[in-house]
Amino acid sequence: MAETDWNGWFFNLKEAQQEAMKQRKPILLQFHRDPCSGCKKTYAVTYPDPEVHRELHEWFVPLRLDILKDRRERSQFSAVWTPSFYVLDYKGKVFFSLPGFLDPEDFRVVLRLGLAEYLIPRGKYAEAKNLLEDGLDRFPDNPRASLLLLRLGMIAYLTTWDNKVFKSYMKRIREEYPHSAEARQWPWME
Repeated sequence: MAETDWNGWFFNLKEAQQEAMKQRKPILLQFHRDPCSGCKKTYAVTYPDPEVHRELHEWFVPLRLDILKDRRERSQFSAVWTPSFYVLDYKGKVFFSLPGFLDPEDFRVVLRLGLAEYLIPRGKYAEAKNLLEDGLDRFPDNPRASLLLLRLGMIAYLTTWDNKVFKSYMKRIREEYPHSAEARQWPWME
């Protein structure tokens, strides 16, 4: 029987991988440590949020591992911080990672970014586009909104192979988020 509790979380990588393969979902891995203040705040503030809970369990197989006790997995994913979050496929391939506490809004944005990073290489562009657009609509002022927009531009390019389409997204980033890291990623020699 799978080792789960804590509102449906897995605590064993192999069991989470089996469930992810069965459900055809990615895994959201969180590394945890008991005295970690960011972990405690995540459990008190972020995970109780009903939308966080719904999206997390609808889109992912959630897995929590102890960074000190689960040494093999810590080494496998080069984990050094808690909390830290990784989006994996059922084989254990990492598609996205981010260390540190995230409040409910930031966590929901990161869930969208992580899931999109998992979907895009699979050619599931429409699904990733809908997810990112939803994030941009819900959280236009989030510090990671410019990254949502960049990923949308990448999808637009990958589905059209039209450089002008990508450039229009980059222009939008420069106009709406001029101080963002993504605005500084302007690739043209103009």
